[in-house]
Amino acid sequence: MMFIKLNNIIMVLFLAFTWGQTVDWDSDIVKTSLLSYKAELVSDGYVLPWGMSFLPDGDLIVSDISGKIYQIKNGINKKVSIRGIPQVFFRGQGGLLDIEVDPNFNENNFIYFSFSDIVRNTAFTSIARAQLINNRLINLKIIFKTDEIHYSSTPIHFGSRIVIDNEYIYFSIGDRGEREKAQNPQLPHGKIHRLYLDGTVPDDNPFLNDSGENISVWCYGNRNPQGLAMSENGKLWELEHGPKGGDELNIIRKGINYGWPIITYGVNYDGTDISYITHKKGMEQPVWYWTPSIAVCGMKFYYGEPFKAWEGNILVTSLKFEYLERLVILNGKKIDSEIIYSPGSRVRDVEVGPEGNIYVALEDPGRIVRLTRIY
Repeated sequence: MMFIKLNNIIMVLFLAFTWGQTVDWDSDIVKTSLLSYKAELVSDGYVLPWGMSFLPDGDLIVSDISGKIYQIKNGINKKVSIRGIPQVFFRGQGGLLDIEVDPNFNENNFIYFSFSDIVRNTAFTSIARAQLINNRLINLKIIFKTDEIHYSSTPIHFGSRIVIDNEYIYFSIGDRGEREKAQNPQLPHGKIHRLYLDGTVPDDNPFLNDSGENISVWCYGNRNPQGLAMSENGKLWELEHGPKGGDELNIIRKGINYGWPIITYGVNYDGTDISYITHKKGMEQPVWYWTPSIAVCGMKFYYGEPFKAWEGNILVTSLKFEYLERLVILNGKKIDSEIIYSPGSRVRDVEVGPEGNIYVALEDPGRIVRLTRIY
């Protein structure tokens, strides 16, 4: 307990004295160690903007936890509400979650989103695909829905982020507060899943059900993963919430056990131990972990021209400490970091626009802000 309290003191001192940025409030310019930028409002009026994704024409699609999807028109920042969205379990951490645009949207008009699916006042994370045409979702298909026996009324740990890689969709689901289920590869709780884009299960997925059929689970032992991103070299990276302490950054690989709740760097919220061990044979160690927790959420690798000095760095959002952090990665390891934006609001998600600018989803009030390089 003394170690945890000391870490909290260190974090407070770090935030106070090495914030990594200075703000010139007169000119609204933010100066970081490598470059300067300005932050400007793009769109507001959200309950809580959860995910963002860009259409090929530059329009931004935003999911709102309350159960709405908006399309922000490129260039004029006009927000249009999308119709045809299924009912969601909007309670606690549940609601409409992440959203992604199909790489071949110009040919098929598909978008994908995760949501807390509701059945008789209980819920679990589902994944949907639909065509976006004339501000409406049509031909909606639920491509992942677990058995209703797993649904519960608890409003926590739904996950959920989505990454599309060629013909595959990866998505995360939290342990739903039933931590021991994260260790069972046949259960959907506390996992990263992989499917084909049409919802069918690839034959080379690593786990089978009792009937000997491949299931969607790609890896297991994850607590509440709310960040997923693909690096340029094709590696899948994940952020997951620890309990009190122990937020993790992981490289996700097929069939691997990431240890929750058998190994963890965190403790229960009342300070009692979850596990006495942080390492165990056959369980993967994180690339990096935060103690105390910063409440990690969305993440994105930066590739682009305007912020070229940040090329290949990971942009990580913090809910608890209300900042956007830049992680420097070398050979799969974190070697440096810098807090690059502190808006005074919980930072839910981050996205890189087609022009290379950085878009940030903020809470209370719900809004989208664009970071534009100043030369």
